[in-house]
Order: sequence, then C-alpha cells, then structure tokens
Amino acid sequence: MGMAAVTPDDNDTTATWQRPIRRLHPERERDKAMKKLKEQMSHQAEQKADPWDTSDEAWGTVDVPASVRSNSAVTGHRLNDKSQTDENTYRLTWRDEPVTATVDQLMPFFTVTETGEYRSKYVLVDSASNEVYFAFDMNSDSLPGPLRLCVRYCTDAQMIYDQLTFTVDGYDYMFYPMYPQCRQIGLNRYVVCSDDALQPVYRDLVYALTHGSWVMCKLHLNGGVTRVKVLTDGQREDFSLALDLYRLLGGVL
Repeated sequence: MGMAAVTPDDNDTTATWQRPIRRLHPERERDKAMKKLKEQMSHQAEQKADPWDTSDEAWGTVDVPASVRSNSAVTGHRLNDKSQTDENTYRLTWRDEPVTATVDQLMPFFTVTETGEYRSKYVLVDSASNEVYFAFDMNSDSLPGPLRLCVRYCTDAQMIYDQLTFTVDGYDYMFYPMYPQCRQIGLNRYVVCSDDALQPVYRDLVYALTHGSWVMCKLHLNGGVTRVKVLTDGQREDFSLALDLYRLLGGVL
C-alpha cells in the first residue's frame, strides 16, 4: 500500500496531537503476537506463502478450511488462550475522546477529490495497489456524510470477499461489506473493492483501528481462501488522522 507514517519532530511539543495512543515498545508486542499467530496458523492449514508479509504490496495467502474459519471468526475474543496472553492487553472499545488537533493541522495529510471525498493523501486508488482506509464526503449542509471503510485488493484471479476480520492487539473485530465488487484492470489482473458506511455497531472497530498497537487485516474470499495483511504504522496513523478530521468537521459515529 502507498500510505506513509506521519513523523513529526520529537522535539516539537506542538506536534504531539499527531501521535495516537501507543503502548511502550508496541513493536515488541506485535512481533510476539505475530509469532504466536504463525504457530497457530501452521496447525490449521498448509501455508502457500508467508501470510505475515509486511511489504507494501504483498498479501499473504493461506487456505483455511470452512470449519476452522467459522470457528475463528465468531466470538471476537483473543486468538490465543489466557495462558499465552499479556495481562496488560485488553479489548479496545469505543471512547468519546476529545480531538486535540485542528483542521488546519490535519488538512495537509489529506486529499479532497473533485467529487468532494476526503481521504489520506497517501492512498493510491488509480493504480494496482492494495489499500485499507477511511474516507468521507461533505454533504450540501457542509457537514460530513458517513465515515466509510474502503478496501481495495488486487489479485490475478476473479474472486470476491464477504467478510473482513481485523485483528487488533490480538482481538478480532468482524466487518461485513455490503456490496463488494470485482472488476478487471488489466491482463489477468483484477481489483476487489468495497466501500461501506460505518454504522454505530462498528464503533469499537473504528476505535481499535485508530488506537491499536498492531493491526492485521484478513479478507475472507470465496472458496475458503484468506488473504492476510499486517498494516504498517503509517496506515494505522492514517486511520487516526481521518477519524480526527471527520469529528472536527462535525462528523458523528
């Protein structure tokens, strides 16, 4: 994906608003959790490629039997048992927190399209890139419409997904896109995409995406195939900045 992290000067105290809440050394928590998840997945299915590839464009691939997939995608609890968990981790749920940034501070990180859509300037929608991001439009009353979760996945075969699982700090949050579409963009190249308004039932997911220390996104495709992507720090930062701008402009979840 094409997003980049916001990197303010650590000595500039006026820039602290740009940094979402993070635990001390979140990369250690992420690495530890990913190792445990790898071990679990190795017992569930034969890995065709590295499902934890964190490079910008690659999504890992793993075939998951339907019975395993349905069992792991229901409860929203931790993927590993309590004996393996860090006692300092917990499931993130929605909190009404004040926004400390200003619109002027946030706007340099956004693109406003000709149709009036606000999205991170690091999102690439005109190329064969994989993207997961928030977006919103301004309506005729100069207020934001619904905050939307947008996903683009490029592949070499026609397929569709009917569910997304976001694993945030070891907890699952389910999302069910309404009308995902698949279209051809080149010779043996397709893009599968969805664009959904985030209803109040997804407020915990929104908060988790904007405050989690690490995020893994799984696309559940037809045929029991799952595509897996660990989001970068920049992509997680963009979720946080988009939510802040949305609320500052008058948006309400």
